[in-house]
Amino acid sequence: MRKRAMAAFICVAVVTSGCASAAGPRYARATPQSTASAADPALMADYLQHLPAGSKVKIERTDGHVLKGTLMKVEAESIVVQRNTRVPETPVTVPMREIARVTLDSGSSTGKTVGITVAASVGATFGVLFLLAALLGG
Repeated sequence: MRKRAMAAFICVAVVTSGCASAAGPRYARATPQSTASAADPALMADYLQHLPAGSKVKIERTDGHVLKGTLMKVEAESIVVQRNTRVPETPVTVPMREIARVTLDSGSSTGKTVGITVAASVGATFGVLFLLAALLGG
């Protein structure tokens, strides 16, 4: 009787805990007013000149918008980026004075995704097996 009560308690705890993403993010979202001011345009231009064309970049603008795409061209006063969208769009020109931050966007690797999936599957399988053993163990 005790084992069944404990197994039922664990089942209820697992089911009612919910999904981590269901409650939304636990961090404060950045508002356009709290974003960083523009970096020095000359310094930003120098950094971007060293990036090869075709690099996947993530551009954070001073107004809070984020642009992900492929770097096509770097000029003295602006950059040209092709957005990553399902339907092809015209390239976007972003002035240097509106760029707060530029980072290379590496994305996720296939190996990392497979590893996470395997680990989650193994954990779920052992969890179900332990619950079954507790319920049927007597």
